Amino acid sequence: MRELLVVAIPLMVSFGSQSLMSFVDRMFLTWHSEAALAATMPASMLNWSVVSFAMGVANYAGTFVAQYEGAERKDRVAAVVWQSIWLSALFGALLIVFSFSAPLIFHLANHPHKVQEAECVYFATLCQGAPAALLMTALSGFFSGRGETGVVMWVNLAAVGVNAILDFCLIFGTPATPPLGIWGAALSTVLANIFATLLFALLIIRRCRRSHYPLWQQLNLDTELSWRMIKFGIPMGMQIFVDIFGFTMFLFFVGKLGTTELAATNLAFNLNSLAFIPMLGLGTAVMTLVGRRVGEDRPLLARQTVRRAMILGTTYMGLWCIAYLAIPGWLIFPFRAYADPAEFARIEQIATLLMRFVAIYGMFDVMGIVYGYAIRGAGDALFPFLYFAAASLFGLVLPAAVVWQYLDRSLLSMWTIVTGYIMLVGFGMAFRYYSGAWQKMSVFEADLQSNE
Repeated sequence: MRELLVVAIPLMVSFGSQSLMSFVDRMFLTWHSEAALAATMPASMLNWSVVSFAMGVANYAGTFVAQYEGAERKDRVAAVVWQSIWLSALFGALLIVFSFSAPLIFHLANHPHKVQEAECVYFATLCQGAPAALLMTALSGFFSGRGETGVVMWVNLAAVGVNAILDFCLIFGTPATPPLGIWGAALSTVLANIFATLLFALLIIRRCRRSHYPLWQQLNLDTELSWRMIKFGIPMGMQIFVDIFGFTMFLFFVGKLGTTELAATNLAFNLNSLAFIPMLGLGTAVMTLVGRRVGEDRPLLARQTVRRAMILGTTYMGLWCIAYLAIPGWLIFPFRAYADPAEFARIEQIATLLMRFVAIYGMFDVMGIVYGYAIRGAGDALFPFLYFAAASLFGLVLPAAVVWQYLDRSLLSMWTIVTGYIMLVGFGMAFRYYSGAWQKMSVFEADLQSNE
């Protein structure tokens, strides 16, 4: 438990800082306009959908580092850093090109005109800043994979500080700059990611020099290693894609109900992110430690880590679920503070009701994250992708379409579907973990496995 806490708590703070960054964005945009609040969630979810392929590769860099670190292969750790850089640059360039499709995509969503305009601006700016987001994630894997999660925490907290300052200045303007609204929010996020990327790069150079990692000797493109990173990372990215794409389609259906319903849904998801996103930090810690134990050939110790992670995760999420039920008004207060009272009253009423759904599915989120990241840490990336694809299509997208097309088109029906989907994911990841298939897997190259 001590080892898990040392690795997990800084990562939970790091991921929590990312959710805090989004929280601040949306809080300021609530003060700016209802349309801006309504636009941020669909635009950011769609951005995550298209970035997810590359983000899966960037995220998996930490697993490669963890397993090579467990096997005491410093040369391969350094090689992973460089391959993640080259792959992030390549995928990032493709995403910049994709950003120009924003008007067509959001025109098809058929949201209110003001919301569409804001969605296009937010989505395009985030896609154009994708190289920085990918590089930041990939470079952080050097530290998280080696268990130095405190470094990741402090860099992310610094980035949150930069983002908060830029948010206020760029959204509302200063005596020297005009107010940029939702574009200012997206631009703040991109600039904060660039700051974190540069900081990670400087820290990696210093750490490699002090700890004798052959960083500069591994600078060349290693096609075999890059392909393995893609082989394991793309299924993880595809899993993220189908999950987020399902939620994006769900939000598009909700957007057809009206701006108020979409804004309330975004507000509920935003408050949920304060609990959910730090859980991704716990999941990353589990993935790191399981990967290290697989590298050391100690699967029973990996199981102990997962059991303790479930205790930690259910305790943390349980406290949030109680808060969603007991003090929803306090959680919503920062959004209400400077918002238009007439606009916000109905949004708050609906969001308070939706938070009851969040409290119901919260524990199943814990199962999906802890068990899902555990099997990925061993190299079991294909099953989560296939399962999420089936669950997203048949448990979320198609039911939402049926409700919209043939049934009552109510917001409560939509949220009932989301709750059932998250429960389905939690049970599926638990089943795969307890099957034990992950204990026979590894991301090592074939020659290293045979030598062992």
